[in-house]
Amino acid sequence: MPVFDRAAFVERACQSVLTQTFRDFELIIVDDGSRDDSPRRLEALARTDPRVRLSLRENRGLIASRNELLSLARAPLIAWMDSDDISLPQRLDLQVARMEADPSLVCLGSAVREIDTDGDPIFQHIFPSDHDAIRVGLLEGSAMRFPTTMMRRQAAIDVGGFREPFKVGEDLDLFLRLMEVGTLANLPQILLLYRQHPESISGLLADGWVTYRDTILSLAEERRLTGSDRLQRGEPVTLTFPPSRKGAPAAAWNNHRQWADQALAGGYPATARKHALEALRLAPRQLACWKTGARVVLGTSRLNPLSWPAAKRG
Repeated sequence: MPVFDRAAFVERACQSVLTQTFRDFELIIVDDGSRDDSPRRLEALARTDPRVRLSLRENRGLIASRNELLSLARAPLIAWMDSDDISLPQRLDLQVARMEADPSLVCLGSAVREIDTDGDPIFQHIFPSDHDAIRVGLLEGSAMRFPTTMMRRQAAIDVGGFREPFKVGEDLDLFLRLMEVGTLANLPQILLLYRQHPESISGLLADGWVTYRDTILSLAEERRLTGSDRLQRGEPVTLTFPPSRKGAPAAAWNNHRQWADQALAGGYPATARKHALEALRLAPRQLACWKTGARVVLGTSRLNPLSWPAAKRG
């Protein structure tokens, strides 16, 4: 579990791991120079449970944190977890059983239920279960949710771990390389509550997602055609980003508007009403907020949940 400024959520995230029905594990946490109360909370947690291994250090970024976690892990199977999510109690039991039953599997995810800051449900997402369908989905940008995944540690190391310069999409880059050496799958059960909130990495870097995704897919095509890509050959990768279209004042109301639409499509009208009202409170002059509010009142969704990309990456 990498942690950076997640004091509001990190204790609940850790407890969801420490209370798993599967007990034979270690929870490795790297705090990446948090400026809030996260380090103190994590130190208190580490004193109460010997399974917690905690590293506190200066900020180095998400890629460095993920690779450090990969190097610190001692078990052959590693399960990833974000510091604002919640693993459901049987997650590790079910994933370990499936990984042990199928040696060809190098990475195993699951379905998720997305929740908001308060823990209220937004929608459920069940991903394709078999390798070929996941391959198609990944080439379109999304077919697994990273913090649901368990993978074989050595396979992740052998393909090169996590790579710069991907501030988001580092999971997609790894999935595509793992797919070249083994099988990927998703369990149909919901094993993770995946939290959406404005401070998630994707919320801060959403404008760049298309650039990251297209670069990652081009590298995968290079490997298919030539056996290696530019990063593997030590060559530079240039990223060109479009001008940001999202100003800070608009981001909050737009997040709530989107969550209202998603919750409505996901069958959670109470969550939809909450976020529609908040969007209107923050931006009463925005026509988009009134349109979302009208859809919530009428109970008519214009969204297809299966078409939504992952909103929080990394």
